Amino acid sequence: MSYYGQWYRRKENGELKRAKENQKKSKEIIEKTASKVTKIVNAVQYPKQDYNYDLIPDIVDNIKLPKTKTSNKINILMFFPWMITGGADRFNLSLINRLDKEKYNVIVILTEPNKNVLRQEFEKHAIVYDLTSFIDQKYWLAFVNYIIEKEDINVIFNSNSKFGYYVLPYLKARYSKLPIIDYIHMEEWYNRNGGYSRYSSMLDSIIDKTLVCNENSKNILQEHFGRREEDIKTVYVGVDEDEFDPAKYNKEKLLEKYSLDKNKHILSYICRISEQKRPILLLAIINKLKEVRKDFKVLVVGEGNLLSKMKAKAKELNLDDYIQFLGNIEQTEEIYKISDLTINCSIKEGIALTSYESLSMGVPIVSSNVGGQAELIDENTGILITCRQNEKDIYKEEYNQEEVNDFTNAIVEILNNLDKYKENCRKRILDNFTLKAMIKNMSKIIEDVYKEPSNEKINNGEDLKNNINITKEFITINMMNDKIEYEWECKEYEKKVYGIAYSKEGLNYKHELIKEQLWKFTIWRKFIKIIHKMKGKENG
Repeated sequence: MSYYGQWYRRKENGELKRAKENQKKSKEIIEKTASKVTKIVNAVQYPKQDYNYDLIPDIVDNIKLPKTKTSNKINILMFFPWMITGGADRFNLSLINRLDKEKYNVIVILTEPNKNVLRQEFEKHAIVYDLTSFIDQKYWLAFVNYIIEKEDINVIFNSNSKFGYYVLPYLKARYSKLPIIDYIHMEEWYNRNGGYSRYSSMLDSIIDKTLVCNENSKNILQEHFGRREEDIKTVYVGVDEDEFDPAKYNKEKLLEKYSLDKNKHILSYICRISEQKRPILLLAIINKLKEVRKDFKVLVVGEGNLLSKMKAKAKELNLDDYIQFLGNIEQTEEIYKISDLTINCSIKEGIALTSYESLSMGVPIVSSNVGGQAELIDENTGILITCRQNEKDIYKEEYNQEEVNDFTNAIVEILNNLDKYKENCRKRILDNFTLKAMIKNMSKIIEDVYKEPSNEKINNGEDLKNNINITKEFITINMMNDKIEYEWECKEYEKKVYGIAYSKEGLNYKHELIKEQLWKFTIWRKFIKIIHKMKGKENG
């Protein structure tokens, strides 16, 4: 199993220490035990991609355990992809942490391989099962059924889990009275033309309530995907105003801690360093800003697949004096406290959690005007910049100079009027966007859906019962569509955790795509060459 199942306290007189000191005796015990093993057992290491059109069993008859006794609590089964340090994951953690433990019991199922650095934090408040770490994909559905029966689940909650969406039609067919809620953080047009907004909308006939983190996403679900207004509800993520309170931190000590010049303005860029966040655009902005003023330093906080590329590009542009890479930092409150403003140049957001946190810490924001950012950031708390890059071009690193100039001018404007902006930031959060308000809204929605599930959705589930094999085939098709990507995630996990390099047989997803494209290119090149030769255009 590819995770820490428990923490082991080492003692001076413990069994492990005694076993190490008496290796001869330990070896005898091992050999004696091994001699009794007559059947060959092949080792299995998770995570692994192992599904290939097998018939999916939905029940495993030999697994029968009594139901967990949970008094009169509402038992929620939540599907998440993983537990990393992203904004969606921290929202999930805040939700589970703050739900009333006297009223709710939470079980979480994870569905995609990753180094789940927040797992221990989640396990303080919920039971967690990472399907990728202990069970073959073929049996995932059977395990989900087992958990629903064992834990007497009352509500299904899915957020950003593809497998979670794949199993919803089956679960509604099997448990038609079980209400379903999903939460969408943003729509992604570069991901299957809509991302999770599309997944959700294709299954709207069985989902009782779809929650979104901003009004813009709600409008898109209605206008583009044809959803009904009564099936959608906006629940702002919010921020813990007590944790993100600037009065709790000493700026001078923190500047000293991070070895920063107190005479320079500090600009922070806190995010996952990936394509969606456009880190290379940030470098273009810094490069332009240093032409205007020299009294600043940009702190880059976070990690991601583009971090090494970003560092190399920064060096190429001679930005070493203007940028400092800090990696992942758990106490981001410290960074906000020493910052004069934060920068968000994402091509896509719902409402960035970092924007909530920044304003709560009294720090204004310069941000791309994408998603629901305009619902949080107003003219008194920051400046919004028109995004001039098409979303489908997310992997291109060619940016409009006008957008670079707009970011630069906005940063200068705020730095020149810092007091004016800073005085309004925290008030904006306290008036409208606290974590307490979010939990109150979420709790009411969950309770309402539990008490009064949609009769229409129940009837739709009953109709599916006669076609339950179709719902299982729906799972099969989607799992096969994800086969190459899932295999790549497994290899990435091994590389991160064990430092295992890719073998020739285990080429990653991108390499497989490159091989396929090269093969197609070679075939077409030969074909065109033949045509040209036939036409007497050898050098065409």
